[in-house]
Amino acid sequence: MLEHGDDTLARCATTGREDDGDDASMDARSRVCSAWGHLTRERGDVRGADEALATARARARSVEDCASANAMWATHAARRKPSERDWASIDAALREGESRAERKGTDGTMVALVGARTLAALTRFRSEEALEAAERCDALIRGTASETLESAQSSAHGWAIASAMKALGHVERLRGSSERAVDFYERALAYATAVTKNESPGAMASNIIAADIKVDACLALSQMYATMDAISEAETFAARAVSEAEALGDEKHPRVGVCIAASGDVYVAKALRSSVNAAEGELGDGAGIMFAEGLYKSALKLMHYPHIVEDADIVLDYEARHLCALLHARYSSILRASGPQRAREADAWLMSAKILWPDERCGDANTGGVDGNETMTDAATKLGIKNAPKVFIDLQQMAPLTAHSAA
Repeated sequence: MLEHGDDTLARCATTGREDDGDDASMDARSRVCSAWGHLTRERGDVRGADEALATARARARSVEDCASANAMWATHAARRKPSERDWASIDAALREGESRAERKGTDGTMVALVGARTLAALTRFRSEEALEAAERCDALIRGTASETLESAQSSAHGWAIASAMKALGHVERLRGSSERAVDFYERALAYATAVTKNESPGAMASNIIAADIKVDACLALSQMYATMDAISEAETFAARAVSEAEALGDEKHPRVGVCIAASGDVYVAKALRSSVNAAEGELGDGAGIMFAEGLYKSALKLMHYPHIVEDADIVLDYEARHLCALLHARYSSILRASGPQRAREADAWLMSAKILWPDERCGDANTGGVDGNETMTDAATKLGIKNAPKVFIDLQQMAPLTAHSAA
């Protein structure tokens, strides 16, 4: 990627202007900035990501590169506090891109942009907007020839099409359609894998981003299969998510912790299955719960808030707090299942989860949002993601996604 970026910078230097050049070179520089913004965002450099992604949007010339830059910027912006980046600006940027794609682009670019709007809306807990965008995105995918979608794997926006398929899986999961959710997740994984293997110059930046979406799709499949009581499949994809996350080069990244926690969820699912044959009032697989507790301990060590939070004044990272809150709540449910002697400890982790995800309407103004106290209490008192509320983790956004209405 760096070699590619250096080459395009050298080509642009002949114009004598930093932000000028032929369309092809400007598009290449846009891709470099999109990938750089993505990587710096993963490392917690929000300001650096803001600058890189704004530059990516400014440099993009082709409709495909504009779609990629806008999709990356929008999904990044959706993670910010509503007061820092209001929904109207995110929605407007994507709709403007959609209008251009409708006039000059391909159905693949429309899928990328509408899929980004779906994921951005889910990140902001805006259920109605997410469902509206998902319906349109689904229709676009069904109406697009497979050859057209396949050709996009060689373009800058290939990663965004994989992300769109994954977002549709999320929406189907919220709707309660397990089979359709699995289908979209599997398509997202296959598409992201194909993008990562694509050696076209236009896909050089996209395949870097798609490598993360591969991990995300594996995590989504593990979570989905666990809710379906398909334990073997859940275990397979949880293990694959961990290995794929570690292979990205940073074994201490929070995403590795989230994938380890997914393995813990599989052990909980095994324990719940064993409890069917256990005596009334017994869990049936105490060893499974012990393994799950150990995995969650390891997972929490890699998160931004690895310990119980007792003071809301020390909660500084808005973007990390909701994800950590969910893991704290699930850890609380595991402790609670370990026996009454762990009840006080379990309650402490539940209280920590409520501090991290307080009783607030987390969506933008007048959207309904999600009740933090209720969501965290359910997650902490109902063992296993099969029995808990429909809250699941998206690694691309490093956030839990849910909705105030799954209709």
